[in-house]
Amino acid sequence: MSGTVETEQILFTRGVPAAEALPAKLIGDCLHTVLSGPDAKVVLQYGHNGGYLPLRKLIGEQYGLTENEVIIGNGSLHLQDLLAALFLKPGDTVLVEQPSYDRAIRTFRRRGATVIGIPLDLDGVNLEKLELALEQYKPAFMYVIPDFQNPAGVTMSEAKRRKLVELAEKHDFWLLEDVPYRTLRYGGESVPLLRDISPKRVVTLSSFSKLISPALRVGYAIAPADLVTRLRDLMEETILAPVLPTQAAVVEFFKSGYFDTNLAYLKELYAPRLAATIAAIKKYLPGVPFAEPEGGFFVSVNLPGKGNMVELLKQAKDKGLVLTDGRSFFADVLEEGTDTGERFVRLPFCALTPAQIDEGIKRLASPI
Repeated sequence: MSGTVETEQILFTRGVPAAEALPAKLIGDCLHTVLSGPDAKVVLQYGHNGGYLPLRKLIGEQYGLTENEVIIGNGSLHLQDLLAALFLKPGDTVLVEQPSYDRAIRTFRRRGATVIGIPLDLDGVNLEKLELALEQYKPAFMYVIPDFQNPAGVTMSEAKRRKLVELAEKHDFWLLEDVPYRTLRYGGESVPLLRDISPKRVVTLSSFSKLISPALRVGYAIAPADLVTRLRDLMEETILAPVLPTQAAVVEFFKSGYFDTNLAYLKELYAPRLAATIAAIKKYLPGVPFAEPEGGFFVSVNLPGKGNMVELLKQAKDKGLVLTDGRSFFADVLEEGTDTGERFVRLPFCALTPAQIDEGIKRLASPI
């Protein structure tokens, strides 16, 4: 970006890591070690479709599982798509939080599902609305982002996590918990994973995109071994072989001790940006309710007023502010007359400085 903060264009669009958060030299060192070491001929060859075995073992150890319950994909969205292919047939129902990750909504719809949004409260999914939905639909699965949710920033309470698992077991549907931001906690205490409460109905998805680099395209899923086998077979039919060099580089990143030091650096970099976002919303949009996350990449608001998203995007652009269309984060509504995202704004803060964040939210709050 060029010019002063007051005059430059400010982008509240994609949730990408800051340029200064990408550990280029460390990744280069890891790739060099991998490609000059004894495993080079393995990682440059066609590989096992479950992913690089040392990485599967490493992740399994982190979660207290065997490598047979871990599969590595080309980012977590790749694995979401494979899971959708296994679980869905045209006309099936998927439940998501409302709002939810826009690319997940599109992925499930592309596989033929009707995607129904369950309203999200400041402490997680609205359980009364979820139970209402379960009276009307038999979902194949429910997709949730329980920690620092994309796009809303919400973290689901432990009580709601326990009830959600209980409902999944009672009504016989899978839970897909996507936790790519969980490790980026800048304060407070962690809440148990859904799989920590009961793994029988839970598939856990995550990736190293926000923790090391998006371009590595290394994501993973944790699931029962029989489901992992089915995913592996489908993966072979679609991508033939995994990208072993980057998966091996992630293992080396851990072995070299880089992961912990890099994670500490990311928290030190991002925590002030989150604090600046919360402070600016309270300053320029007083009285507007929003989740105040303790980590992750996003804070979101529903702007007061009656204008629609088309008008909002245009007027924001006129002020040098680029936003993502809030409607893209909304699935089909459970009840007519509920929010469809016409005044919803996601605020990804990690790639902006505190000064840019303050100026951007100041512009957002002026009449639009």
